[in-house]
Amino acid sequence: MQLKAGEYLMPPLAVLDAPANDACACDRPTSAKLSIDAALARAAAWASPVTDVDFLPLGAAAGRFLAHSVRARLSSPAFDRSAVDGYAVRAGAGLEAGERLPVIGRIAAGARGTRLREGEVARIFTGAPIPPGADAVVMQEDVRQDGNAIVLARPVHAGAHIRPAGEDVALGDRLAEGGARVDARLIALLAAQGIAMVATRRRPRVAVLSTGDEVAEPGAPLGPAAIYDANRPMLLALLEVSGCETVDAGIVRDDPREQAQRLSMLAERCDLIVTSGGASVGEEDYAARAAHLAGGDAEPLAMALKPGKPALVGRIGAAAFLGLPGNPVSALVVFSLLGRAMLARLAGSTPSPPQGLPVPLAEPLSRKPGRTEFVPARLLRENGMVRLALLSSNSARLQPLVDADGFAEIPADVAHAAPGTPAAFHAFAGLLG
Repeated sequence: MQLKAGEYLMPPLAVLDAPANDACACDRPTSAKLSIDAALARAAAWASPVTDVDFLPLGAAAGRFLAHSVRARLSSPAFDRSAVDGYAVRAGAGLEAGERLPVIGRIAAGARGTRLREGEVARIFTGAPIPPGADAVVMQEDVRQDGNAIVLARPVHAGAHIRPAGEDVALGDRLAEGGARVDARLIALLAAQGIAMVATRRRPRVAVLSTGDEVAEPGAPLGPAAIYDANRPMLLALLEVSGCETVDAGIVRDDPREQAQRLSMLAERCDLIVTSGGASVGEEDYAARAAHLAGGDAEPLAMALKPGKPALVGRIGAAAFLGLPGNPVSALVVFSLLGRAMLARLAGSTPSPPQGLPVPLAEPLSRKPGRTEFVPARLLRENGMVRLALLSSNSARLQPLVDADGFAEIPADVAHAAPGTPAAFHAFAGLLG
């Protein structure tokens, strides 16, 4: 498919069912294709919500997930209050410009005024309660001082510049669903309700294990055919900012029995085990076999996705299991899709696909179609316009990730696209936090 500027790269991600035999399914056509929603559901189905509850002070709950939905204990604001600095008046059917009204009092935030009679006004400040008898507020910019009175510069109608009780939240309104992540915005909303303690789910305990004879610990001597482990530190950092309690499970050799022993130990104390490497079905790929030897299940997902075709989802004991590809960019993409779905399930919420925002391509796109592709991309800002520059799509290269602002998502059926064609852009700020 070739797209021109103005047409949108809609991203229908396809995930393919894996074949029953052990042959590689990476490039083999399959009869059944899953939508992205179905793929996320398949991964999430292996995870179970964390049921342990921690009661925390509101200020200590940031990054946690609500154990239950929360409803408003009171209306907010709890009373009619002024939206501006000015004068509370009794407008009734309306007041005309030029009317002179005596000022009989002053009402600051936190104070309550006396009842106003027709023809009287009270000085009032933002946030202060509307006094009995008043039904409008005149902005101070719309009056002229005349001794102990004001003269209206323009007409006034009932309801002007008043924030009614319950305008923000009404008593009994649902403030947040169970499974919602507690962030600064939610903390502000709950604090405004007078809530000091909040029930949260225990932080999901997630282990990260790297596999491979060639993988070396950063800081250790590097053999002639070895590579340093980039995936484990990356995934641990991702999980930390996602509100998880992490377990650094180290590196294990390409020995299925040794891997199985490590997986069994981790399954006894973790809610999710994430491995990287060995997730395909080649002769040197042992993750699925190790999961089975540990008494678990591992379902291969051969996805129509670039990067990140091979992945495993399953369960070992009570722990959910996610096997990621070994290439760092592939591991990041698959974790951003399947891993986040499993974390959402652990938190008690419903997984949803990442939502990209349309940003026009800066340059023409030409590629081999057939797989949905996530390409590192940088936002270019020129002359008030924002464009999307695609970087290297090599799944083994990390530098493009650092240079990028996020991923551009290219649908499987698109081979060519003209400059200016909007592509779905996934900012790292959303994917990595």
